[in-house]
Amino acid sequence: MSNHEELKLQLRPRVTEVVSLNIPTDTLASLEEVAASKDMAVEALLKFYIGQGLRQDINNYKNYVGWVER
Repeated sequence: MSNHEELKLQLRPRVTEVVSLNIPTDTLASLEEVAASKDMAVEALLKFYIGQGLRQDINNYKNYVGWVER
């Protein structure tokens, strides 16, 4: 890739669903501090953490059993 080519990020829209969570107030306070330090919204940080953990679990699961891609 030459220096003049642009990288294009193409996100595909995905169906979403609203989920409600009860989070202890001290945990929420910690999330708010971490999110602020990363200049992120708490919701974005939660999505990041969920995605990170999910990818790790799926990867571990793939290593132990035959995984079929959807």
